[in-house]
Amino acid sequence: MRAIEFAKWFINGGYDVPRNTLEGNMRLQKLLYFAQLIHLARYGKVLFSDPIHAFRNGLVIEDVRLRYKNDFLNLLMEAQSSVFDFSHEEMATLKITVDIFGDCSVDELSRLNHLQHSWRTAFEASRNGNFHQKELAKIQIDDLMNDDLQNIRQVLNAYEMASVNDKYIEVNGVRYYYNSTEIEINENLISQLKAFPAKETAYSICCDESQGLIIY
Repeated sequence: MRAIEFAKWFINGGYDVPRNTLEGNMRLQKLLYFAQLIHLARYGKVLFSDPIHAFRNGLVIEDVRLRYKNDFLNLLMEAQSSVFDFSHEEMATLKITVDIFGDCSVDELSRLNHLQHSWRTAFEASRNGNFHQKELAKIQIDDLMNDDLQNIRQVLNAYEMASVNDKYIEVNGVRYYYNSTEIEINENLISQLKAFPAKETAYSICCDESQGLIIY
C-alpha cells in the first residue's frame, strides 16, 4: 500500500498539527517514518513501499510531502471521506505509532528523527559540496533494518510492558514495570534492582515463590 493512504489516516485523526503548515507536514512525515520502523520491527515487512529520503529536516516520504504542501485541501477532503480498509497488522501499527509518538511535539519528533543512524548516513552520503543530491539521499530498507530497528525494539518493549503492567518504578535510570496487585515495592526489592546489571532501558518484574524476583 502507498504511504499516502496511511497519511490520510493520520490526517483524519488530526495528528498533522498545526494543520496545513510546514510543521504539520514535518510531523506527518515523522509519524509515517516511525510507523514504517514499527511495522518492520513487529512484522519484518514494510508498511508502505514509497522511498524514504534523508533531507535536512529529517526523513521524508517525498510524494506525501509534496501532496500535503501543494494540494492540502483536496488531501484533507479525501482523508475525511476515506473508508480505511487496513489489515489487522497495519491498524495495530498505526495505533501503536500514535500511542507512542502521537503526543510528541514537532521538535521532539525531529530530534528523535535526527538520532536515527540511517538518516545521518544517507544525508552525509548525499552531500556534494554545498548541495545534496536527492537520489543519493534515498534510504534502503536494509539500512533501516540493520541500523534503526534495535532502538525502536527497545521502545516497543517498554510500550508493551507498560500495556501489560500498570505501574513502574525507576531505579538507576531504568524503568521496571510491575503488576501492583502482585508486587510490593519495599527496600529489599529496590536494593535488588539497584544491583541488577541492566543493559536495557526498561524491564518487567514479577515474583515467583521458588525463584524469587524475576526480571525480564
